[in-house]
Amino acid sequence: MDDDIDTLSEEIDKLILQNLDLMEEKICKNLEMEQLLKGGHIELAKTKYIRGKENISMLQVPNNEDTVTSLFDLETLEVLDDNYADRFDINLKKLNGKADEPKDPIKWFGLLVPQNLKTSQQCFQRSIYLAVSIANIQANLVSLTSKLEKLYTQKDNLRHPKQQNNTT
Repeated sequence: MDDDIDTLSEEIDKLILQNLDLMEEKICKNLEMEQLLKGGHIELAKTKYIRGKENISMLQVPNNEDTVTSLFDLETLEVLDDNYADRFDINLKKLNGKADEPKDPIKWFGLLVPQNLKTSQQCFQRSIYLAVSIANIQANLVSLTSKLEKLYTQKDNLRHPKQQNNTT
């Protein structure tokens, strides 16, 4: 019985360390996301300063839903392995027909756009990939928390078997 409790305790310790590692990774990615978004907004503000606020605004964005399409596809991959939660993946769309192919939104603001606008777009696109990475980390955290709760319950049942029998 003590061996079972020791084994469960060691497994709980390993999962807690994994949980802490994932939390640290998520915090670092959140800080990176904050920097990317901040940089993207600063570059966008520089573009507005260079071109004028009327030339870079929501007025250039088409209001027709047919012309506005996403450049990215988000996929949810169900993982059957107990060690990981469901995974998310994102990639650029690859369409066969030229008519269906999404157009680069930066073209809405003219053919010769400032480099700051391109840099801003790159920052925001990288933040999309980072958001997917953060979502994967969060899914793993939820999965680890669930596993920890099960192990805590098993450990309690081994320590107090009489209470288990009285409640059933």
